[in-house]
Amino acid sequence: MFIAGLSKEQQEKFLNLAYTMVYADGRLDEREQLLFTGYSVEVDPSIDMTQVHAVDYAETLAAFDECSVADKQKIFFELYAIALVDESYPESEKVLVELAKERFQISDDKMAAMRAAFENFCDAYKKLVKVVVE
Repeated sequence: MFIAGLSKEQQEKFLNLAYTMVYADGRLDEREQLLFTGYSVEVDPSIDMTQVHAVDYAETLAAFDECSVADKQKIFFELYAIALVDESYPESEKVLVELAKERFQISDDKMAAMRAAFENFCDAYKKLVKVVVE
């Protein structure tokens, strides 16, 4: 949703962070897969999605230190959404979210607002699907 404006190099690093988050709990949920696959339409077309891999999370987050506050918030939101989308939030994902929160200096209030907005977005989507399908 928010990574199209990043440079190609940043997009590649983000995708590796996202992949690491998707597999943090050792399983691939269908909703996580759908969200992750959706990034392919946002990123530079020359990025090979088959080359995405797990990375050292803290080290890769550091690659975004020079980004703007807005870009850090966008990246954090995307990673947080991956952790939340399957409605399961195990400790392994919480650890990664906390690393990003601290690294990008996301306040508790901002994080809570992001979670609420994401939950509202998901609820709206579920309602739309219900209206269209039923």
